[in-house]
Amino acid sequence: MFISHSTSEDPRTAELRDALARSLEARNYRVLLDVRIRQPGRPWQLKLARFLGECDAALVLVNADALGSPWVRRETNILHWRKTLHPDMVVITVLVDDVTAGRLRTSDLRYLADDDVERATNGSPSQEAARLVELFPEIRAVDDAVSKWLSNIGVQLSHIQDPSVFGRMAVALGLPEEEHEAVTPGLGHLLLASQMLDTHSIERLANTVAEAWMGGLEAGRARQLADMVLPVWIDRDEARRIVRETDGSTRRVVILNVHSPQIGEQYLARAFCVDATSYFMASATGFSPGVEDLEGALYDQCEGAVKYYVGLDRDDVLDHPDEPTESGRFYLVVDARKCDLVMVHRVVSRLQDSVPWLHVLVIPGRGADARGSWPGDPGEVLVLDPPFGEKHETLVKGVTRRLTDRLNSVHRGAW
Repeated sequence: MFISHSTSEDPRTAELRDALARSLEARNYRVLLDVRIRQPGRPWQLKLARFLGECDAALVLVNADALGSPWVRRETNILHWRKTLHPDMVVITVLVDDVTAGRLRTSDLRYLADDDVERATNGSPSQEAARLVELFPEIRAVDDAVSKWLSNIGVQLSHIQDPSVFGRMAVALGLPEEEHEAVTPGLGHLLLASQMLDTHSIERLANTVAEAWMGGLEAGRARQLADMVLPVWIDRDEARRIVRETDGSTRRVVILNVHSPQIGEQYLARAFCVDATSYFMASATGFSPGVEDLEGALYDQCEGAVKYYVGLDRDDVLDHPDEPTESGRFYLVVDARKCDLVMVHRVVSRLQDSVPWLHVLVIPGRGADARGSWPGDPGEVLVLDPPFGEKHETLVKGVTRRLTDRLNSVHRGAW
């Protein structure tokens, strides 16, 4: 059980925090609490990140200080991302003092209001802790997409034989120097994996993978590592909206205002933690040189891609096929840079009439007025406007290509 809080200036909430920890431990829970690992002169942030990625449940104490705390917001964003991908994960919010449910809903932590919310009364900390713990649902071990992803990264890194390589990777990733000593044999691979919970620049991520490869990581494993970590340059909280909006809704059509379908694929990888059991995707393009009926060509490509992945032949009729529920969500990535969005809307509508469970990610190219051009109810589509320009897209593609070529080379050397 991870406890998120902001209590340095609130001794009463700190007493409740400690009483909750004791009550949980009395019921054989292992409690993960940052104040227990914060020791002067000792690194602790890497361990905290590992806690966030591994915990099976979380308790969030929301007092007035927590509402404005960047640390609490970071921790709860990560926890809520995990719950978005694994709805059975238990995240309990406890409102303290004068924080109301209405105040929570208008704060930066408003996404917590849709989970289990309890209110602390004015009883003694020990009595209140005992009461609150009795309300907790049964907590089971969580094997969600985030924890599996971090574990899989750790598996690849565990094959590095020279422990000094972890230190060089920490430098490449830009971790604070005081944290480097925590990257020790036996723990280094886990602590470095947990850093993927946050966002890092594409160059730092590529350099980190390159250090692992130059340090002896076998090329196949280095390529797997690259696939798992390179999407981390994308903002976690923006990408997770593809999975589920902060209000709990899910949009079957997402328009991502970028130029490259490759960026769209990385957004999906980031949102679903590169989990092959959570999603799969097919691609289609609206660019067919020499074809006069662009709409017909786009529909044929989209329909053919969907048929292929549901197991139909091209001559078969696409008519409400069974949803492959054990394979995760099916996303069709549509390269619509050469298409009118009204036309794309008609194609997508036809497809979703035949395949109601189909999700579509549309790449319209930069400059398209997605909100103004997309017909129908604006609430039926999610439009994402990434905070980077086309030059950054080019940088991402260039760095990815250079790293891929390097990892396919038989020569190891300076990156």
